[in-house]
Amino acid sequence: MPLENNFGKKRLEVTIRQMEIDDIPTVYHLGQSLFTSEEFPILYRTWDPYEVTDYFTSDPDYCLVAETEGRIVGFIMATTIEKEGTAWKKYGYVSWIGVDEAFQGANLGRRLYNRVEDRLREFGVRMIIVDTEGDNERAIAFFKAVGFSPRSEHVWLAKTLRRVAKKGARPEQAVVTTAEVREPERRKLVKQPTIPPLSISRKRASRKTEKKSVHPTESQNV
Repeated sequence: MPLENNFGKKRLEVTIRQMEIDDIPTVYHLGQSLFTSEEFPILYRTWDPYEVTDYFTSDPDYCLVAETEGRIVGFIMATTIEKEGTAWKKYGYVSWIGVDEAFQGANLGRRLYNRVEDRLREFGVRMIIVDTEGDNERAIAFFKAVGFSPRSEHVWLAKTLRRVAKKGARPEQAVVTTAEVREPERRKLVKQPTIPPLSISRKRASRKTEKKSVHPTESQNV
């Protein structure tokens, strides 16, 4: 599909295709440029090369990239969760979606999402789950635009621990900093699409060891 970038009148052909192993470094660096510590501190802390390789290794069918003139300008990564005894049995979870800033606003995020939704449907998924930070208005607007609706509010807690004092040194007084981050429903099936300004992340604790048993969805640069 022809696409006009934000910085010129040249219309570019953008192709959505399945991610390949050689794309992993490029996807990682693109995400790194989108999920910055200043704008998205939570996403910045959870985005690393293992996120890309884990999804690519376990669920390559749901790892897609947008490419134009040999350059990757967007990506999406998702997975599936099977949970017997639940209403839908098989869930989809969109974990990360990102679009190069020069191509944001050109409907590329929607194209990536629509393609992965089609694949999830083909594999029997009945419900798709996403999550993002509560103040990420662009991400929330994006997901609502593609048909998602908020289900409940979730509180995400963080605790900073001081280093243990060396042997023989005077023990440090325990000091704890607690931060509460509100975000739409995080994975209730054990754990939770991504975009600065549309960014999606999931909790590290629910990695692939839990994946095939259960856990529902941060972007978010769309």
